[in-house]
Amino acid sequence: MKKLFLIPMSVCWLYFVSISVGLILILLSILGSVFVPNNVLINLLGFLTTLGDAGFVGLIILITFVGQYYLAYHLYLFFKTKAS
Repeated sequence: MKKLFLIPMSVCWLYFVSISVGLILILLSILGSVFVPNNVLINLLGFLTTLGDAGFVGLIILITFVGQYYLAYHLYLFFKTKAS
């Protein structure tokens, strides 16, 4: 029965790690724009401006993006305790 929790635990871990790697890549590309010109910072600010212009719907979308990150991490911890 405990092995049944390994599959959702691994899926949640992969989702959490992929979001973490994505955020690190965004940070590195923003820092790398000092040496190589790119549009990452402009695109990120445009995305945040679009969310700000959307008002309450933009706030809900931003909460959903951040909530997925935390939900994946806490589900991973939950399944990890059940699997052990």
